[in-house]
Amino acid sequence: MMKHDNISLRLRSSVVKTDVPIINTLHCDINTPLQRRLQTLACAWHITSMGMFSVLFLLLIAFPRFWIVIIPYMVYYMFDRSPADGNVVKRYSPFFRSLLLWKYYCNYFPISLHKTVDLEPTFNENGERVGPKYIFGYHPHGIGALGAFGAFATEGCNYSSLFPGIPISLMTLVTQFHIPIYRDYLMALGITSVSRKNALKVLGNDQSICIVIGGAMESLLCQVNKVDLVIKKRKGFVKLAITSGNTHLVPVFSFGETNSYKIIQTKDGSFLRNIQLWIKETFSFTIPFFYARGVFNYDFGLLPFRTPMNIVVGKPIIIKEFTTDPSNEMVDYYHDLYVEELKKIYYDNKDKYGFKNVELNLAD
Repeated sequence: MMKHDNISLRLRSSVVKTDVPIINTLHCDINTPLQRRLQTLACAWHITSMGMFSVLFLLLIAFPRFWIVIIPYMVYYMFDRSPADGNVVKRYSPFFRSLLLWKYYCNYFPISLHKTVDLEPTFNENGERVGPKYIFGYHPHGIGALGAFGAFATEGCNYSSLFPGIPISLMTLVTQFHIPIYRDYLMALGITSVSRKNALKVLGNDQSICIVIGGAMESLLCQVNKVDLVIKKRKGFVKLAITSGNTHLVPVFSFGETNSYKIIQTKDGSFLRNIQLWIKETFSFTIPFFYARGVFNYDFGLLPFRTPMNIVVGKPIIIKEFTTDPSNEMVDYYHDLYVEELKKIYYDNKDKYGFKNVELNLAD
């Protein structure tokens, strides 16, 4: 009994005091318009799609009648390296990215994509290569980078109309491509793994990429109406631009990404915090403690809140050099230019998008 009490005390002491309320469930109005219901279903699909495809695969292998399909698929799965060799460009489906489903998803929050300048197209209307590629750096990570998915992995925010001639692949953890069928679903949206080798090959195939720079560590810092960006030591994307050639950097800031969930913070050095950091180091992702709303209630569940996200795309940082071995000074120079432009789009737009009293904190 004493052992269980000690564990309970350790868990309680690991959690920072928050304004998490005692749950008093507020149920959805039965008269909610159909459009909002469809938006909720679209968002719920995205949140649960990994699990849905996992269940689908298990069901298919559980019934021998489907083995005629599953056995050839598994042979393909074992030998296909598309998520890691740049061949996502061959799996990229403009039709799939343009499904009405994604409009409903983006309208759920809603997500809006704003550009500050026109970007030179990579391809002209005839499909000829005429301009540079881009690395879009997305900030902040939040819980799941929901805005990045809507803005850059789908046409829900009219990406191709705003940035014509610039095909793009959103990059995510390679572990997501270990799930059969789900991996092919992701690649149809142009999503691919975030390894350096793969990124170079995607750029080498004249496809721009979007990287959520802060990654797993930044998700642990996520708080409502607070902006902490893990950026000071994140310079790999700058090296990537220099070594790939004719590739420019474009900072992107999402106002509202961190407001989609409420976060239960853990203390630095605490038992729960150490578990989170261990998971991050071991599996390359982490598990923040969070909650939002449900499908049929407004105040508890895993469905994100309907909070507007305004995603602002800044001016490109023109990379003039091309070398396979950039110096630290060169990398620092372009990194500083990138950070300055990122700060500029934040402070130029924060009043407009409800962040008037929120300061930007740049962390290691």
